[in-house]
Amino acid sequence: MHPTGPLTAHWFGPLGASAWRNHQGIWTSRRLRKGHGAIPSGRYQPTRFISALKALMKTKSLARLDVRTALAFIIGPLLFAIGSGLQLSNPEAPAAAGLLAIGSVFFTAGGWWQLRQAQQVMHHLPDQMNGWLWCGLLCAITQSLGTLLFNIDTFSVWIQPNLDGTAWLLLVVMTNLMGSILFLISAYFGLVEIGHGHLLSFEPDHFGWWINLFNTIGCLWFMQSALASLPSNPAKAMVINSTMATQTTLLGALAFTLVGLISLAECSEDEG
Repeated sequence: MHPTGPLTAHWFGPLGASAWRNHQGIWTSRRLRKGHGAIPSGRYQPTRFISALKALMKTKSLARLDVRTALAFIIGPLLFAIGSGLQLSNPEAPAAAGLLAIGSVFFTAGGWWQLRQAQQVMHHLPDQMNGWLWCGLLCAITQSLGTLLFNIDTFSVWIQPNLDGTAWLLLVVMTNLMGSILFLISAYFGLVEIGHGHLLSFEPDHFGWWINLFNTIGCLWFMQSALASLPSNPAKAMVINSTMATQTTLLGALAFTLVGLISLAECSEDEG
């Protein structure tokens, strides 16, 4: 659902408006880019736990970008979790690197569909607003770029498991670190978006709040994994703490799986 009339700013944040109003009601930034409808009042659409479970179980259409995005952010993290679990039980498990690489493709697909959602509604924004400074678009862009870097990291490890030296530093260590930093930046934009300018908020009856909470936790775990993967001996491709890196990748993947599940429920939050 998209606006059928001009929008005027309603809520403001450090990056400009985070919600708009027209004759249909209030369009929050997240609901606008997700293709959901306007709300009559308030900062978000409140949802009870039972309603959330019912929303999760409702039939979804794969023609919708938000549904595809949610599914990608379920499958990708699950593959990451399985791959990380295999690495913890056997660091030399041949299937682990492949699962991580394939999982990263689903992350990238989800990031791309999320970016498409934001791009499709930019023409609805007021003319005087600089769309490139919209927190919704910045959230999607930074996450998408981060997923591309994770592609390079995971596929490099899968295709060339014996990389070392400069190639290992550039293709594995730096891409992992920069991808994790971009994920954290994306998490910041997501929190500011649902908080309407506030980084911290408490809205336990809000799908978007839970999504961004677990997304931030996942990003922090991935960042810890990247830091634990910094080199202790670049020539031999040795890292500071490989076990911690794998453990925190697993924890981050589980957090992102929850993000995907709640996002899937969010797709049906307007269906009663």
